[in-house]
Amino acid sequence: MSTTTIFIVATILSLPAMALMIWGWRRWWRDGEASPMARFIKNSSIPIIANLIGKVLDLGFAAVTLRALGPTASGAWSFVALIASMYLVTIVNWGLNDLAVRETAAQPQQASRMFGVTLSMRWVVAACVAPLTWLGIWLWQDSMPPLSWGTQVALILLLVHLWPAGTAAAASASFQAAQRMEIPALVTVMTSIIRTIVGIALIWILPDSEQRIIGMGAVALLATMLNAGLLWGLQHRLLFQAGPQWDWAWMRRLWREALPLLLNSILLTVFFRFDAIILRASSGDTVLGLYDAAYKVISLTQIIPPYVVGALFPLLAQRAVQQRDTLNPLVIRAIGVLQWVAWLGVINVVLLADQLIWILGGDAYLPDAAHILRILIWYLPLSYATGVVQYALIAVRRQQAITWAFAIGTVVNITGNVLLIPRIGAEAAAIMTIVTEVALLAGLWRTLRREHISLPLGLMARSGGASIIALGIGWLGMSQGIPAIAMAIVASMTLIVWGYQRQLFDHSIYGMVERIQQRFQHDQRQ
Repeated sequence: MSTTTIFIVATILSLPAMALMIWGWRRWWRDGEASPMARFIKNSSIPIIANLIGKVLDLGFAAVTLRALGPTASGAWSFVALIASMYLVTIVNWGLNDLAVRETAAQPQQASRMFGVTLSMRWVVAACVAPLTWLGIWLWQDSMPPLSWGTQVALILLLVHLWPAGTAAAASASFQAAQRMEIPALVTVMTSIIRTIVGIALIWILPDSEQRIIGMGAVALLATMLNAGLLWGLQHRLLFQAGPQWDWAWMRRLWREALPLLLNSILLTVFFRFDAIILRASSGDTVLGLYDAAYKVISLTQIIPPYVVGALFPLLAQRAVQQRDTLNPLVIRAIGVLQWVAWLGVINVVLLADQLIWILGGDAYLPDAAHILRILIWYLPLSYATGVVQYALIAVRRQQAITWAFAIGTVVNITGNVLLIPRIGAEAAAIMTIVTEVALLAGLWRTLRREHISLPLGLMARSGGASIIALGIGWLGMSQGIPAIAMAIVASMTLIVWGYQRQLFDHSIYGMVERIQQRFQHDQRQ
């Protein structure tokens, strides 16, 4: 039995398992009887679990689609999916999610009106964005390879999906404001499972890559419509009844107040993925497909930081107000812990890049995607560090510095990619990802100094140097014919043992080890 078949069977079996979990949840949980702490745990843990399940589904689905489409068709699909799912959906939502949650949480009696007005706003923006997208493609048609007929049909389907995507986002904001975040999380998992099953079935049935690209667009549209329909229906049943509403005064105020949030979201999107647009214009769909395969592995490295920083942020905010002198030590400790996680990730991805790309996409993506991945992964230590200091700045109410830093990083990213990608190719995009992280940290540096927030530069340098040495040991062993997985383990253990002996880990780790040793000695005496 192939790994694809195993993945499909497991996905199908997860549907009744999810239904059983939802049934048990409805019998056990009583929202009106829950304490504030219980609601907090529910609203944080369930979305985390749902996101992890979604990541597993996305990775398995990507492994199937990358093999079925090949690098060229995969690059074409990733281009239109990137345009629609990241840029256009961001514009359609207009920063209204956070604004709606803030307003509704403060004034629950306005929940239905807020939903109806923001729903109308999203639909209006979608109606403007869709034709402008085609206009932009027509204006740029001489600057990039033409879209194939299948890619054009898929783009039309993805443009249609902007309306249900906006609807789902509006309903999700209502549940978030009502502290019922488990509802959109579970609905998203259910629709992801159905999307994966139907998507794989279509890929098996459709005979060529052009039709498969159309099929993936159709599946994305149907899954989004199902997601929007379920959320809207559950909102009608569990929260309130509301439809689209037109209130020009409210809409103007919300458009104006949400504009800074929209700009931040767009800057963040451009910051990370504008290189894909430049790469396709310069090098075509095949190179973009190889780069996208490497980036799918990179996306997995961003699972940990949001949860770590999300759990850390309340402490940062509290200390920023009540114990300001203890804020910086907490930042240093958090960065120190994440540095070791990041460097372990670098070591394993560099040594196992060929195996990771083969598992994900097969031989068609080797060796180029693995080479790109080996460069991309070096962004990780800086990314983990900047993630912590950004929330430290938010805690001290200096979030405007983050916007300026992202603007600087975006300019550096676009300029470098425009200049280097035509000369070097996808490797330039990977290099500029690392350079952009440096530019982001440089943009924050002055504000960090002013607020007395520092980075553990010594620890970062020592952990980085030790990681390079451990990586050299791994490469040396691989050159002698030792399997990569064995050398990845050896290199990782070398870094861990060296860091432990040098007393470079967080002191809580040594305390935990000491308690385990004491417990073991106590059990032996008994």
